[in-house]
Amino acid sequence: MLKRVFINILLIFVVLVSVEFYSFYKTKIENDNFKKQADQLEANNTRKYKTKYRLLKPFNTEIYRNSFIKDNANNIVWFGCSFAEGAGLNDNQTPCFKISELTGKSCINKAKGATGTQFMYYQINDENIMNDTKSADYVIYTFIWNHIQRLYNYQVNPLIDMFNLRYKIINGSLVNITPEFNPLYSSFFVKRILNKIVYEQAKEESYNFKLFNKIMKETYNISQKRYPNSKFIFIEFPELSRKELPDYEVKELESYGIKVIKVKDIIGDIDIYDKKYWLPDNIHPTEHAWDLILPIIVEKYMD
Repeated sequence: MLKRVFINILLIFVVLVSVEFYSFYKTKIENDNFKKQADQLEANNTRKYKTKYRLLKPFNTEIYRNSFIKDNANNIVWFGCSFAEGAGLNDNQTPCFKISELTGKSCINKAKGATGTQFMYYQINDENIMNDTKSADYVIYTFIWNHIQRLYNYQVNPLIDMFNLRYKIINGSLVNITPEFNPLYSSFFVKRILNKIVYEQAKEESYNFKLFNKIMKETYNISQKRYPNSKFIFIEFPELSRKELPDYEVKELESYGIKVIKVKDIIGDIDIYDKKYWLPDNIHPTEHAWDLILPIIVEKYMD
C-alpha cells in the first residue's frame, strides 16, 4: 500500500516537473522568437540607432527611431507603439517625418513598438528620456485598442522591463509595481493563475477604463508642466479588430483637456480597412494611411 502511494506521488511529481520544464522551455523559445522578429523588423527600416532588445535602464534616446529636426522650429513630441513608430515603413514614410514636413516643426519621436499607455507615462516622467525636448507645441499620442489589453497582459510575460511596466491606483495615486525578472513568470501554474487575473482585469478595464484614465490624466498634467500651453492630441487609429473607444470614454478624456481624434470620424466615407491602408502583415498602417489622415489633422487641429 505504501509502495503504491509512493509510486503515485512519484508519478505526479514527474508529471509536474515535466510540465514546468516544458513551460520554461516554451517561454524561452517564445522570447527568442520575439527578439528575432524584432530584429527582422529593425532590419526592414533605416534607423540611426538599432534597438537593443535587452534590459535597458535607464532608457535613453538610442532606443528610438529617428526624430526629424527643423532649424529654429518648435517641437512636436510623438508617443505611441509601432503604429506611430512606423513599423515596416522607410523613414520618409513614417508619421513623424510626414507631420514634420506638413507643419515645418521638428518631430521628436518617442514611439516604441509593442509598448502602450503605461510606457508613455513612464517616458514623460523620466528626465533622461525627455531631456532632448525642452519645448513643444504639441504632444501626440497614437492609441490603438490593444493598448487597453497591454495595461495588464505584459505582467504575465517575462520579457524585458520595457514591456513589463505595471501600475496600480493605490489611495488615488499611480504606483509602479513593476517586478524584477522572476523565473516564476515562466511557471506553467503561476502563468495560469496570472492569466486568469489579467483576463478579468482587462475585461473590467474595457468597460470602465479606470487605470487607463488615471494614466492618461497624469500624463496630460505632466505634459502641461513640461510644455506650458502645449496641446495634447490623442489619435485613435482603428485596428482590424474594429474595437474602439466608446463615446463616453472620449468625453472623459476630453474633460482632462485632451483633444481626441478618431480616425474613422475624420475621413468621411473612406474605408480605412481597405487593403491599401494596411501593410501585408495586416497589422500596421501603410504610408497611404498617414497620407490620408495627417493633412486633415494638421489642417483642422493644429495651428
